[in-house]
Amino acid sequence: MNAALFVLMESFRAEILHLTRARLFVALIVIQAITFLFLITLFGLTGSNAPTAVITQDKGPYTQAFVRQLATTHHSFDLRVMDKASALAALHRGSLVAIITLPTNFSHAIANGQPIALHVDVDNVNADMTDDIQRALPSAIVDFGRQHNLPGIRLHETEIDLIGHDTSFIAYLVVSGLMLDAFIIASILSAMVVAREFEVKTIKALAVAPVHPLLPILGRMLATDLVACVAMLIPVAIVIFGYHVIPIHPLAVAGILLLSIAVFGCVGVAIGALLRRTLPVVSLTLGLGFAFYLCSGSLEPQRFDGPLIWSIAHISPVYYAVGILEQAYHGLQVTPEPQWLNFVILLAWAGVMVLCAAILLRTALIERTGTVRAGRRKLRIAEIRRWRRPSRLVVRSALGLLILLILLGAGSELWLNTQQQRAESLKQHQLALNASEDRHGTALLNDYVQRISTIVAQNPHLYTQKSDPARVTVATLTQNMWPQLKLAYKVLLLRYLYKEKFIDDDYQVVSLQGIDFHGCNMVGINLSDTDLSGANFSNADMHNSKLVSSTLIGVNFSNTSLVNSDLKVTDMHNITILNANLAGADLAGVIGIDTQQLLHAYSLAGTRLPDGSVQPGNQPDKD
Repeated sequence: MNAALFVLMESFRAEILHLTRARLFVALIVIQAITFLFLITLFGLTGSNAPTAVITQDKGPYTQAFVRQLATTHHSFDLRVMDKASALAALHRGSLVAIITLPTNFSHAIANGQPIALHVDVDNVNADMTDDIQRALPSAIVDFGRQHNLPGIRLHETEIDLIGHDTSFIAYLVVSGLMLDAFIIASILSAMVVAREFEVKTIKALAVAPVHPLLPILGRMLATDLVACVAMLIPVAIVIFGYHVIPIHPLAVAGILLLSIAVFGCVGVAIGALLRRTLPVVSLTLGLGFAFYLCSGSLEPQRFDGPLIWSIAHISPVYYAVGILEQAYHGLQVTPEPQWLNFVILLAWAGVMVLCAAILLRTALIERTGTVRAGRRKLRIAEIRRWRRPSRLVVRSALGLLILLILLGAGSELWLNTQQQRAESLKQHQLALNASEDRHGTALLNDYVQRISTIVAQNPHLYTQKSDPARVTVATLTQNMWPQLKLAYKVLLLRYLYKEKFIDDDYQVVSLQGIDFHGCNMVGINLSDTDLSGANFSNADMHNSKLVSSTLIGVNFSNTSLVNSDLKVTDMHNITILNANLAGADLAGVIGIDTQQLLHAYSLAGTRLPDGSVQPGNQPDKD
């Protein structure tokens, strides 16, 4: 075996053996990196879900609905229903950020369109948390008003998203945190290799070795990079299984992490050659890790923080690595630079760091081996020449490593671009398909309405004479229409049938027996005095709907939201209401249903029963 290759392999094996003997040291580095992963998520956890108490002095239906709205406001409140004394005590001892008090006349004022004041106590020791409360509360009020059709709420926004999916702040943070972990683990391990050579004074032996002095360092660095790759499996597993952040492109994630570890390993070699002591190596690496992380688009895309910080961020290799990793994990383009340019710059960083490390090591080696005795002058000259004329194996190894990194980067980039193009193509295809379905649905409805209008105009006895053949024609056309329509268009067709009185109890031109409205959005719909027998409304949202005097025989209302719906004097024989939310609904005068059947409902809080009595209790949340 070639002597140089033998030295490279033996150096690799020796470093692996050293690291296996220093298992506690490696474990502490990994634990430190994982600690940073948890630490950075505090940026997101403390900036949302503010611990907030709510005091409900009113037991009306709108009170509980508003509390539910507060609880579901995205990443805003960690809501806790408390009494006044407990809430104030918790606020003063620092356990709460705010207390929201709903007064005794809250529901009455809302129902009658009267102004109402919410009393909010805020511990403003933390301005960020205070701002979160101030932003989230108006948002919750607006959403509450819109959902309950309150006339006093007139604000309406139209949101157009640049990206087709949402990424939570925590999910964004932990992915960028993986780069902080990779930097810490790879840099510290590689830096310790070089620094240890100086501390134990084995650096002098490199001057008289029969191979190029960089070979033993290269072999040891490859060993530390291998250990760093294995160690990174732990943070990656925590992100996937602990935070439930699943990468869109797993192979690209593996590729960029391997490339980053190689780059950060080169950074560590330069740091070790510069400091030559293990203790300051760890301190400087940790300090650089935080600086790189905070100024590298890790908390948010760095372009949002102004041109100065954005320009500074371009110095950091973490900036480019985070940009590639966020693309691979979430499909996010967080840097204006294309991904191929990020790969090239990372490779350039590796090359610059290797060059810096070589220069620093050469300088240090000359200092250590050439200043003791004049008689060793020839040795010094020979050593300098060997540094100036690297061996062929060193050149080949460096070129091989560079080619490997280029292939790794190019392969990952190609994979990312292919997946991104495929995702964009699928997105465009889906948009085109949806647009086509909308046009198709609109055309079907328009054609249906024209044909039905013609039939009605030509058959004046259609409603009054049940033997009129036109009734069969209308029913057949309608039955054939249902399977061709999406959910939203089915609701439009239902509204049309109600308007034309085709499903009216008195006429029953069209039967809804077996018609499926599963999961439809039918909030506030008016279907009073209609024949809805046999229809399936399971999992539909029908809160605030009006079904007075309707025939609901055999209707499936399983898991349906009928909150605050008006169901007076309906016929509910053979109805299914398993887990239906009837909170606040009016069932006065309903026939065909008894108390035992009503017990199958999810909630009867505030419900008026068929005998006219009102159920006590508050309306609970329903997931």
